[in-house]
Amino acid sequence: MHTIRDVATHFNITYDALRFYEKKGLLNSIHRNANGQREYSDQDLDDLDKIIHLRQLGATIEEIKHMSALLDPDNRTVNAYDEGITLLNRLKRETDEKIKQLQQQQVYLDHKVARFKKERDQLESAPQVHASTN
Repeated sequence: MHTIRDVATHFNITYDALRFYEKKGLLNSIHRNANGQREYSDQDLDDLDKIIHLRQLGATIEEIKHMSALLDPDNRTVNAYDEGITLLNRLKRETDEKIKQLQQQQVYLDHKVARFKKERDQLESAPQVHASTN
C-alpha cells in the first residue's frame, strides 16, 4: 500500500489532484486505513498512471471515464476497443500537431539566438568609442 504523500511525490502531482480524480470517479477503489487515510494499491497506481498520461495528452475527464468504461473487463467488446482506438488516434494526431508547433518554435528560437550572438559578437569586435569629457 502507498500513502497519498508517496503517490503525489511519485507522480509529481498535488494531493488535491488525487482527491479530484477520486471525486470525479476516476479512482474508485481507494482504500482507507483505520485512521481514515487513503492507501493506494499497485492497481490504483497503474490506473493513476493512465489517467495522468491521458490528461497530459489532452483527454477530458469524461473521455477518461468513457475509456475506463469501454475497457472494463466485464464489458469488453470489439466496438469498445474501436472507440478506444479512435480516441487514442485523435490524441496522437493532436500530439503530433503540438510537436510540429513546438519544432517551429525551436527553429524560431534557434534563429533568434544565432542573430543575438552575431550582433553581440559585432558589438564586441567593434572599436570602442569613448565619450569625451569637457
